Amino acid sequence: MSAATGVRPDEPALWPLLTTLRSRLSFRFSGTGRSAAALVADGRGFLYGEFWDLGAPRPVCRTVPGLRCTADDDGHDAVPYDAVPFDTGEVLVLSPGGLTLLTPDGGRRPVGRLPGKPAVVAPTPDGLGSVLFLTREHPREECRAWLWPGPDGLVSPLGTLPPLLARGGGWLDGTGRRYLVNVREADRTVPTVHDLRTRDRTALSVDSVSGCDTAWFTAPGDGEVLVATAGPYGHRLRSLRPGGRIRELTAPDRLSGTVTPVALHPAGGLVALQVADGAKVALVTLDTAADRIRPLPTPKPCALGAGAWCTGPSGAPRFWSLGIGAGLPARLVAHDPDGWSEVLDGTPAGEFTGWAPSRTERLPGAEGEIEAIICGHQDWRSAREVAICLHGGPADRWSLKFSQLFQVLADQGVTVIAPNPRGSTGYGTAFHQHIVDAWAGPDLADVLAVARHIHGTRGGRPLSLYGASYGAFLALLAAGISPQLWSRVAAIAPLLSGRRLYPEASPEVRAMIDRLGGRTVLVDRNGPRDALAQLPRLTSPLLIIHGERDQTIPASQSRRLVRELTRLGRRPGADFHYLEVTGAGHAPLDGSAELHQAVALFLAHGEWSPPPVPVHAGQREEVKRS
Repeated sequence: MSAATGVRPDEPALWPLLTTLRSRLSFRFSGTGRSAAALVADGRGFLYGEFWDLGAPRPVCRTVPGLRCTADDDGHDAVPYDAVPFDTGEVLVLSPGGLTLLTPDGGRRPVGRLPGKPAVVAPTPDGLGSVLFLTREHPREECRAWLWPGPDGLVSPLGTLPPLLARGGGWLDGTGRRYLVNVREADRTVPTVHDLRTRDRTALSVDSVSGCDTAWFTAPGDGEVLVATAGPYGHRLRSLRPGGRIRELTAPDRLSGTVTPVALHPAGGLVALQVADGAKVALVTLDTAADRIRPLPTPKPCALGAGAWCTGPSGAPRFWSLGIGAGLPARLVAHDPDGWSEVLDGTPAGEFTGWAPSRTERLPGAEGEIEAIICGHQDWRSAREVAICLHGGPADRWSLKFSQLFQVLADQGVTVIAPNPRGSTGYGTAFHQHIVDAWAGPDLADVLAVARHIHGTRGGRPLSLYGASYGAFLALLAAGISPQLWSRVAAIAPLLSGRRLYPEASPEVRAMIDRLGGRTVLVDRNGPRDALAQLPRLTSPLLIIHGERDQTIPASQSRRLVRELTRLGRRPGADFHYLEVTGAGHAPLDGSAELHQAVALFLAHGEWSPPPVPVHAGQREEVKRS
């Protein structure tokens, strides 16, 4: 099912739509929740802003006039990193070069400069144009408070605060005078009220035995505070109201999955909670007065991002959230007593209705069912082609989020099955700990079990296999251990093993390898979990793509793989293909129509036609980097 016609042969039919997708680098609601703003990258090297008017009878998204710049990564002072919206339509843009107020008619006004990127950005509850900033050099050092008083003023210092947690806290009144912060004291945190006028600080009385309390959210309308208190069996949620009234909230304990508070209604009494259970993310509301949970099932499967409460046109509470659907680009969704509604961003991609749908399905792993994302226009049991796609990490997972690659594959008639084997995050600590000191052990066993089930259900038709980063490592091993399952294999930025990567890795990657026991090489009847050791058994056509400037997994890992394939007598251009993308990093496909098309054609049909621009010196094949 193609969305466009007349495109170049090296460009996916969907690409004109996909290039209108917006990659949001920041997203923030106003103090009232009646407007929002984001910084957006367009995939063609430019950064601009968008403003969401959510208080209008018909909420809309528009481009912020006067905000468009080159999104280069050379640390240029003019490149913004945050945008604060106001209900007047104005947007305060933060960049290393200073703060700039943008008006709805395209006007620009510099309003001062901060000494660094703030750890806390807190627009006042009235939504009209006043912002508190907290900056710090180091998490354990004192913070400096700054206030921008509004359109007619300049940002100015308010003094210092003790070391703080960056998360949590908020305004305790509607005038923007008292702000609650979480102060670090030795090994505990203390919610503390900071008066911006008198500069006084007063510890909040939370009556806690553990002495380790974190204020998550505040309700400036009535002064309610939602507090998480650390205990021997995890965190407890409590509601604190003026006058010292404390209520233990036990209803969230009965929810299955990881529970995260998203927003407290400005008038108090109502909390939105996000419940993550594997690849699925649900939303519920918590009535803090009755300690009662009410589900808010989203109209379509999606992951929910930033959220805020506001008062709807009828006066009833309305909850807004940035929804990122697996088969839908991001859009804002709202829930009120009339049900769910949504606001599109106005792009062709946002309004297109022909995206391949996605869902989750439980499939048999090696020791029990595991969850997988299924994306495609056809059911995997009868689809012409099925691709198993493996995520990187290894501390990562697939979730119900929109994927350019999955959509391009679906447009080529490929149904994607993206499993979350043991070791993936999002399913609890025990599930993730399976891979500690056992890279490509339980997770690879699950991948092979899923593949054998799908292979058998489809009558023995081979599957194509795709993996990126750690997933590419798993793909190479799976292709060697069970070569009969696969028709072709694509490995993007693969590592050879944790042990082989370690000497070449950055300090951050080495720390991750040590934390997860990646230098331990598992050996069993299938041989060592080392990609080079499995290559002699691999029979499928193999595609390898690596970014020349990959700082996470250096391209030397793939170069060594190519040398070993050549030593084994495998023919470049026939048995395997290697592309090293000049200037690219750890995600070499990003932004390139040609590479997305080339990978999709390879996995769907076994066709390989490398794009026609030279890459790394000494390589026989070529690629274009967009």
